[in-house]
Amino acid sequence: MISLAPLRFRNVLEAQGGPIAKIESGSFSMRGRPVVLANATLVSGLVRKGSLVLFSSADGTGTDPVASVARHKAVSEALERWAFHATVRSGAAADFGFDVDPSSNGMSAFPGLRPRNARRSAVLEAVERYCLISWWEGRAVAQPIETDWPGVKAVAIDGPFGGVAVVVYARTPWGGYAYGHAAEESFSAACERAVAELSRSERILRSAWLASAAGVAVAPSNIFERRCLFFASEEGHALFQERLAQPPSGAIPRPEVLCDREIPGPWSRYATVWRFALRPPSEGYIHGGERYFFL
Repeated sequence: MISLAPLRFRNVLEAQGGPIAKIESGSFSMRGRPVVLANATLVSGLVRKGSLVLFSSADGTGTDPVASVARHKAVSEALERWAFHATVRSGAAADFGFDVDPSSNGMSAFPGLRPRNARRSAVLEAVERYCLISWWEGRAVAQPIETDWPGVKAVAIDGPFGGVAVVVYARTPWGGYAYGHAAEESFSAACERAVAELSRSERILRSAWLASAAGVAVAPSNIFERRCLFFASEEGHALFQERLAQPPSGAIPRPEVLCDREIPGPWSRYATVWRFALRPPSEGYIHGGERYFFL
């Protein structure tokens, strides 16, 4: 993928009149491999902030062995978040499938010369989420596959438009379980992206574990944080394993494409934001509660 991030992001910071208030970064270990984690925060007022206890309040996060690439990924994700919040409650929401799926599923921002790279990433994310929902609801096969990452187990779900979605999981050093999921054109590429997500989850869970060990109650109201904590528990992991052991009721259904187009807006100065939206198998991922595996 050809990225023009150094050019298109050159004036992205608030000091240059851009939408990004700050970018922070630091090194951490991704299951034994050194990487850089970057967080980008939008200027106040561009998005609605929820109440978070575990997750960072940053609007975009990027992970990569190269620091500049990690920062560019974080900025791209923040721009995607900006486009989502500006569109999901607007009069144009239905044009982009938000009337059916009011989430950021199937969205991607990429600072390329042409929109194809943004679209590619949007398609892969839509496939990832669709496969995850379908598998959890017993409509798709999750095939166990060995990984090159010590202590990390994985299952693969074939996507409805090609590619593969991968769910990885591992027991943390202090107890409990962490997960990650991603989709790519190959298992190895999807697994690497999923492990990056798992590693970030491990950091979040470690903070929660330390707080709990110090006698500080951790009781998030955000449904995704609650799911993260539930599936990290022995009860949650047992439910996850129970679902893995159940055979699917049939083949994964071929989804209806609700949207396959660019979302234009002020963010277009910096990157192409694309949405590839699929009609979800159900609304369980929104209304399923903390026992629904959609992290």
